[in-house]
This record gives sequence, structure tokens and C-alpha cells, in this order.
Amino acid sequence: MSRELRNADNPKVEGASARDLDTVVRLLSKNHLPVADVASHIDAFVLAKLDGEIVGTVGLETYGEIALVRSLCVSDLHRSKGIGSALLSAAAARAASQGVAELYLLTTDAAQYFARQGFVPVLREHAAQEVRNTVQFRSLCPDTAICMRKAIEPAPGDNR
Repeated sequence: MSRELRNADNPKVEGASARDLDTVVRLLSKNHLPVADVASHIDAFVLAKLDGEIVGTVGLETYGEIALVRSLCVSDLHRSKGIGSALLSAAAARAASQGVAELYLLTTDAAQYFARQGFVPVLREHAAQEVRNTVQFRSLCPDTAICMRKAIEPAPGDNR
């Protein structure tokens, strides 16, 4: 992880809880990301904290072997330091440990960033049904959002 956090002053990456909800909602709102269903998924979020302050977040909605990565956000002052990549890596590792084989996401303005992270565009109608059934897919993200997919490696000991 140190390679990914080369200039990030070593933030701590940890799971979120209900006590983090207000701060996560503020960060996402400030960056124009949907927050309507965050409360019901807060335990599925991973946070990057620097000196106890939340500087980044990502959510992971898991549906069997499929997961939706959502709400990847890093505060303005801490961007371009590898925090987003570290959060995505932590989410992928969590997903792999839960037996997830494919990650999906929706983005309106970060397709190039996610492509650099190994995600590829897929037609929305080709997304896994579990993803198409999410609130993010059905109503919170606009129809113009690009759907992207990435296969992930199984966790060690997973004999898929």
C-alpha cells in the first residue's frame, strides 16, 4: 500500500460505522455524489483518515459474486496522492474476501480515472442484474452515467 500512498502522509484505511455517517454524507454532498441511501449502506464503506479526519471514502454494495463500487470520493485537499487508488484497492480486497468476482460502478465524469484502475466500460443493459437492481443504478445515478466493470482476483484460499 505504501506505493499507492506515496505522498498521502500515510492515511489510515478502515471500515466505516454509523458514527461516520454525517461526515461521509457531507464529503459526498460537497462533491455532488448521491447520498440518499448512504445511511443504509454505511457499514459497507471504507474510509481514508488522516490524523483522525476522514479524507476519502468508497462504498461497496455486495450481491453474491457481484459488487457495486460506489461513492469513491477524496477531499479536494488530498487528491492526487494515491488515496483514491488505495481506497479502491481496499474495497477490492474486501470484495475478494467475500467471494466477489466482479466489480461494477457508475460514473458521470471519472471514466478515464477508473479505466486507469482496470475498469472497462460495459453497456448498462449488460451489467449484472444485481447491479441493475440497485438504487444507484435505477434512480440515483443519471441514465447518462457510464457503467464500468472489473474482474477481481479471488482472495488467497478461495477456490473458485
